[in-house]
Amino acid sequence: MHFISYPRTAAELADLLKLGMSEVLRLLRENKLRVNLKGFLSYFFKTKNDDPVFISNANEKLLNWYAQRLEGGMPPAALVYHRTGVRALHGFKIERVSYVRKLDRRQYEHERKREFETIRPAWIREIGAKHASELEGAGISRADIARMVETGKAPLGYQVHHRMPLDDGGTNAYDNLILMRDDVEHRAVHGYYNPGEQRIDRMNYGESGHVALPMPPADTIVYPNIAMGYVSEPVPNVEFLEIFE
Repeated sequence: MHFISYPRTAAELADLLKLGMSEVLRLLRENKLRVNLKGFLSYFFKTKNDDPVFISNANEKLLNWYAQRLEGGMPPAALVYHRTGVRALHGFKIERVSYVRKLDRRQYEHERKREFETIRPAWIREIGAKHASELEGAGISRADIARMVETGKAPLGYQVHHRMPLDDGGTNAYDNLILMRDDVEHRAVHGYYNPGEQRIDRMNYGESGHVALPMPPADTIVYPNIAMGYVSEPVPNVEFLEIFE
């Protein structure tokens, strides 16, 4: 069957998917096909709207991908979606989390806004004062570290991330926080097409289910951490697309 080597429109993507996902993946691996990752996934997901197990299966396949990586003797890393391309976050784990989406949304909003707005600057000041050498080894300048201690604000381009999400019973405790570079790492952890994000997005408040979540390394307070080898690496998009086969 004839196909366009760089399909862009819905009609072109529809024709491509008539080949079947396995064939699409083969063409991608052999560099006979290119796709815009975001556009392809957006269209592909629409074709799966009536498939009740599609997202659950994708979560299981991501967990299998991680298990096979470890069995092959490779160090931990999470495979995550970013609009500019797939990344491997070295040092991250993919964990099966029994996720219960918080029913009390008023409590959740209190924790996410009012409580967190108080705790975040105090935590930033503390890590700036007590972990300056680690922050510097991660690539944050001494001037930025000094500003962290003085202002309680994250360096430009960084966010404070909850290791375990507040929406699933995570807390604002210091040991549940990590400083993450916003783009690409933090945005990739919350990448829209990550199987875990898609599963959570479909859950009702109070609903529970198993979710494959990327979890930051426990032995660092900042990511990426160049000195520890915890960095993000671009990987072929086809590795991520295989999860949805």
